[in-house]
Amino acid sequence: MPAKFRLGIDIGGNDIKFGATNFEADKILLPDLVKRPSLSAEGPQRTIRQTLDGIKDILISLRGQWPDVASIAVTVPCPCTSDGVIIEATNLGTPETKKLWQTPFGELLAAEVSKVAKVSIPVFACNDANAAGQDDDYARYGQSTSERTNFFITTGTGLGGCILVNGAVFFGRGQSGELGHVKPAVPAQYAPRFAADPNPPCGCGGRQCVEARASLKGLMRRLEWALGRAGISFIEQDLKGRGEKLNGNVLAQLSPRFQENPQQAAYLVRNFADRERDPFCRWLLEDWAIMIGALFASLAPVLHPDLLIIGGGLTELSQEAKDWFIGIVRRVYQEVNAQTTFDSNKGNCEIVWSMSQDQGWRGAILMALRAEGRKTPPK
Repeated sequence: MPAKFRLGIDIGGNDIKFGATNFEADKILLPDLVKRPSLSAEGPQRTIRQTLDGIKDILISLRGQWPDVASIAVTVPCPCTSDGVIIEATNLGTPETKKLWQTPFGELLAAEVSKVAKVSIPVFACNDANAAGQDDDYARYGQSTSERTNFFITTGTGLGGCILVNGAVFFGRGQSGELGHVKPAVPAQYAPRFAADPNPPCGCGGRQCVEARASLKGLMRRLEWALGRAGISFIEQDLKGRGEKLNGNVLAQLSPRFQENPQQAAYLVRNFADRERDPFCRWLLEDWAIMIGALFASLAPVLHPDLLIIGGGLTELSQEAKDWFIGIVRRVYQEVNAQTTFDSNKGNCEIVWSMSQDQGWRGAILMALRAEGRKTPPK
């Protein structure tokens, strides 16, 4: 009996998500993802055991058996080669376990799957941002391989990136698209707001990466300054020039939360910026918009893209907040860009939100199909 479906797995820092499509990959089979807490800090072998447990739950939900699985595709938050070898474990493991992750994870998982399933099932591993970009491309264009070039970024704990050429992820010699580690200059007119921290360190070991400012990790670092006396004074004066003022109730909630859990405080900033339209919290999110605008202006002359796409966590904002945010990105892009060739217009360096519904696991399946040299049929 031929295989019936394909499995996609998204391994993150907080959880592991499992989904499934039909064999042709044009239909999602389960309305709700299976999830497991991520224990990636303990190394790849622990993650493999979690993955096998999650797959078993998927099989139960689909009333299937191991021989029904045509392929397994896995995303990891690390640079990967086109054949699934993890180049550098930037966002997996601890300082003690990171080296364990620099491995052909797909091959390790395939070997364990073979032991449990008693059949050989192809396993493909890829970078999570590449998978998210691939899924966005599929949401826009389906199977089309028409001529196009798009840049895609994911906004979240870090800032991931993907380059898509004619619908396929571009890998370069290994892992390209590490857009979060591009180092665009802070536009001169915004230099004063960043003067207190002009050379921020990034988790990659470098400094001044756009991810160091436009990410949840960057926001956590920024909050330490923003909630201090100097930060509050600076932001208050800047807001006053716009006819806005601080909300003491918001600061009273953020300060103790930051002391208890900086990550939760960063999420709270995003919520206040969205639902309450709080000036202080929106000022902090402007950091992201300013640096993404500068990033896009730096990227545009490289490949002259059709689209510059923002995906990831910020796509969950309300429509009003999304309009506010992308308006700043577009304004800064235009301020930095001096060549009319790269003016942002429809179909030419156009800055847009992702159309994907955060289905990076499905993007991994689509990437695996492309790697096999097989085209997915239209929706």
